[in-house]
Amino acid sequence: MVNDILVIDPSIAGISGDMLLSSTIDLGADEELVIDNIESIKDYFKNCNRLEISFIDVIKNGFRAKKADIVIQEDNTTHNVNELNNNLENCVKNISISEDAKSFIKRSFENLISAEKRLHGVTKEEMHLHEAGSIDTFVDIIGTGTALDNLGLFKLKQIITTPVSIGGGDITFSHGKMQNPAPAILEIARRNNIIIKGGPGMYETATPTGMSMLAALVEDSQEFFPGIKPDIIGIGAGSSDFKEIPNILRITLGQKSKLVTDEVAIIETNIDDRTGEELGYAMQKIIDYGALDVSLIPTIGKKGRPSNVLKVITNLSKTEFFSNIVMRETGTLGVRVYPISRFIQMRENVKINVRINNDDEEIDVKVVKSESGEIIQFKPEFDQIIKLSEKHKMNLIVLKDDISKQIQKELFN
Repeated sequence: MVNDILVIDPSIAGISGDMLLSSTIDLGADEELVIDNIESIKDYFKNCNRLEISFIDVIKNGFRAKKADIVIQEDNTTHNVNELNNNLENCVKNISISEDAKSFIKRSFENLISAEKRLHGVTKEEMHLHEAGSIDTFVDIIGTGTALDNLGLFKLKQIITTPVSIGGGDITFSHGKMQNPAPAILEIARRNNIIIKGGPGMYETATPTGMSMLAALVEDSQEFFPGIKPDIIGIGAGSSDFKEIPNILRITLGQKSKLVTDEVAIIETNIDDRTGEELGYAMQKIIDYGALDVSLIPTIGKKGRPSNVLKVITNLSKTEFFSNIVMRETGTLGVRVYPISRFIQMRENVKINVRINNDDEEIDVKVVKSESGEIIQFKPEFDQIIKLSEKHKMNLIVLKDDISKQIQKELFN
């Protein structure tokens, strides 16, 4: 089996450019090639007087990881964006990498510029970068682009990230001091639909460069690690040492699970003061609003009272909406919410014509298929069968059997 998925996991200790770069080296990229392309940067950025890089093995809170050891001497601390862009263009044009890698490098820097431009309300021509315009930003971007290209990872079917841990507490940067996360981190996450979360400590764990590169690389941000058969794991270390956690970024290359995965939320609440009719009505309303599923489980509550657990499954994006619906329709004072991943079979909805009493009728059919496309099972829409039974004044069970036989003949022939 060929590896077809890469999972980047910044949920442990966030992400920075050098952590992502180091993790790709640990994954198996050609270290000498990466160093050669990185050290060519000084030929195109005239303010760079010295640039040396090597990769070393380190231990972070008991975990082995690869770390970039970078030595840079540069003249300026403030950089004109147009000049930086021109320098980057010339550098990328003259190093031996694919068009996919060049595109990744340019998108990464563009993500940085776009975030800063929106935050400060200036045009590209007026912009001057401080930390984000330093040489180490281009070391991270060009080095990672080279490594990913060398590993052939731009050709993967899927690249996913777990939520990015951004830290907590105060941060100090060129524009002053403020509460974490930095504005650029929020803006990059917002523009690229990347999930972020606070913690694990009172310090900054995500950098704008790391976030910009992540946004240029991944196709999807998921709450949970997806179904995968791991093959190779690369671990990159950050420069800081934390007491609580290892300061590492983990990337995993492997084979995607044959089953389709998605992420949903389970909303549940205990109810002991509603009749069966009232609960039945509430369940129907929840389904009518578009919940994926709803169920009622009898249980014994406090003081031995008969009770019920109402469970609703919905898409993550609709969690708050359905939480409000459950509280409104049942009168419960609160709900519990569990984000969770699930395996589902591949399915599609098709319309099939059937013949009933010499009349042509159309019915919706849910078809379940294996990964190879083989039909495993099918199910006609039951509510439509009921309506057809009433329309043609036929026995429901007899009609259902007849429709199923017609569908089977249509699908398998």
